[in-house]
Amino acid sequence: MKTRIRDRWRNPDQQQSAEKNGEALGYVCWQLALTAARNLHAEDFVYQDDVQRVAVIREYLIFLVHAADRLAFDNLEQTDRATFVPALALACARQFHRNAVEVLGNGDYQAQFIETLNRRNKHYGECSFGEGLPGYALLRAFSDHIQAIMGNDQTNRWVMDQVMDIDGPDVVRQLAKSMSNLHTDKTGGAKTSSI
Repeated sequence: MKTRIRDRWRNPDQQQSAEKNGEALGYVCWQLALTAARNLHAEDFVYQDDVQRVAVIREYLIFLVHAADRLAFDNLEQTDRATFVPALALACARQFHRNAVEVLGNGDYQAQFIETLNRRNKHYGECSFGEGLPGYALLRAFSDHIQAIMGNDQTNRWVMDQVMDIDGPDVVRQLAKSMSNLHTDKTGGAKTSSI
């Protein structure tokens, strides 16, 4: 799953705030989630309708916000993390809302996103995350949610394996790279901290 993502600032010499980095990473997360949803289709998994596709994108966004928080915990100063993560979550919620309204019609998708994020974070937070990658339990919990959305019919019953073994780790690696790019100046030095 390759996608070209703009994850560097135009003026790399200008230090960006943790909030701006969070907002920028929100767009990166949207691109990663959209690519992951498309990748499932390319791997011959079948979406029944747009509701299902949008739900998969939402789950990927939530997973990515959680992964970014775990990466930030290991790599950012606490004050930066306290600003960065909420800015990221809100940026993802806004992006999701805008696109869900276009596809599904009116609704309060932003509030639903935040509510689901908070619920998932309680469970995901109990799972291991080390050396920049989610552990088995976290990937399993995430892929369970994707499987529940996609169903267990003949075509989609292997989606859990795809998400756990390939797509889940891939999106986290791309996320970590983008976080590093956003938080690093052109000389390779840390701006707000190192990732």
